[in-house]
Amino acid sequence: MQRSAFVMSITPFDHNGALDEPAFRQHLRRLRDAGVGVYIGSSASGEGFSLTCDELDRMLAIAIEELKGKVNVRAMGVEARHAGEMIDFLKLTSRHALDAVHVFGPEMGHAAKPSVAELEQYFSSVIETTAQPVVLSSYHTLGFNLPVALLERLLKRFPNLIGFFYGGSDIRYLSEIIERFASRIEVHCAGPYNALTTLSLGGHGCMGHEGNLAPTMITELIRAFESGDPDRLHKAYALLLAVYRIHHKYGGPVRAMKPLLNALGLPGGTVRLPRMAINDAELAEVLEATLKLNIPELPRARV
Repeated sequence: MQRSAFVMSITPFDHNGALDEPAFRQHLRRLRDAGVGVYIGSSASGEGFSLTCDELDRMLAIAIEELKGKVNVRAMGVEARHAGEMIDFLKLTSRHALDAVHVFGPEMGHAAKPSVAELEQYFSSVIETTAQPVVLSSYHTLGFNLPVALLERLLKRFPNLIGFFYGGSDIRYLSEIIERFASRIEVHCAGPYNALTTLSLGGHGCMGHEGNLAPTMITELIRAFESGDPDRLHKAYALLLAVYRIHHKYGGPVRAMKPLLNALGLPGGTVRLPRMAINDAELAEVLEATLKLNIPELPRARV
């Protein structure tokens, strides 16, 4: 399996709060031309919780038109309270010729943690409803790691399970996942902070929101790793982490990202409630910090 990088795409909305289809197409073409894989409708970068089923359906249709056959295009989806929600998501995504769909683990509410038996029932009942290629994940924000032994059982049962990604800081868990499964399915990390660890241990790459700003920056990290040039790798990874730090300060992928893209003359759009964009003073700080990085692919700012 080849090494790769994915971007959790933003969803551009116009000033009336509607999906801005021309801006979305323009944004997807930037990602396509950089050669990154794309996840559509994620709960964070894609503001997936604010999307209607009709909006997500239309977005997936547009993504197929713009990306299919050129880069890997997938549906991300949002955290589910129960299996029925995720099954409905898979029914919607099955209308489109996606390269894969992501199945979130359950978020049961009130910080409840599912038992192994509950997890196995949940994933089994969901995955058995689809023939689409499926990617699973384990996010520390859900409060638990997907048990390694359970992932093994699911992999044996479902041949359409093709990948896994990890969003957390437990290096022991990540290293075991890569050791056990990287020769059989793709393994990525979510977020850039474990990118080099994942690649060095034999994983296949990383994913995150930073590529919405500079998608070539993400592919450069993969190329730099494969080149074996430590100086090139250091520069690529330092730049990626610098972008990550700028946006992490403001609590996530879209609050600062969308206003920054707009300021640079790139398709960003508005932020949907309950999230709110950073204010003008904060944007000035983000813009100044970003321009100091001298990212080659970025245009000069409008403001």
